[in-house]
Amino acid sequence: MKDICRKFHRILLVELDDLKEDLDLFVSVMETRHASGEITDYVYNENLAVVRNEVLGLRDCMKGCEEIEPPGHGSVDEIASELKRRLRERLVEHGYVPALYALIDKRVDKIAAYLKRELSEERGVLEGGPGPAVPPQRSETLTAIP
Repeated sequence: MKDICRKFHRILLVELDDLKEDLDLFVSVMETRHASGEITDYVYNENLAVVRNEVLGLRDCMKGCEEIEPPGHGSVDEIASELKRRLRERLVEHGYVPALYALIDKRVDKIAAYLKRELSEERGVLEGGPGPAVPPQRSETLTAIP
């Protein structure tokens, strides 16, 4: 289970970084829309303040993930629940916007679902079951376009 905890931890860092990139992209879209006059100064500034807070919170969570020792025991669901609790506690303690809780919880749940599928496939192989599904091979060949 320790391996699952480490894997959960590594995937979570990648997911949080991906979420940060999504928010950075949202900021650039907002800047474009603001520059074209599509959104007002008020809407732009309010949204920018919230997104900057979310980005800061994500950075803090990423730093916190590196500092937090993942729980070394329990099921995947218990590990996910504990990580969500610890990250939410950190966000609340540092005063980040509550909208960030749902974004992070969704990523943690996504990782938990992935790891549970992976574990069930491994168990199937160990118990003589069919193991992971193998996609059918394509018979077509790719050719370069001149």
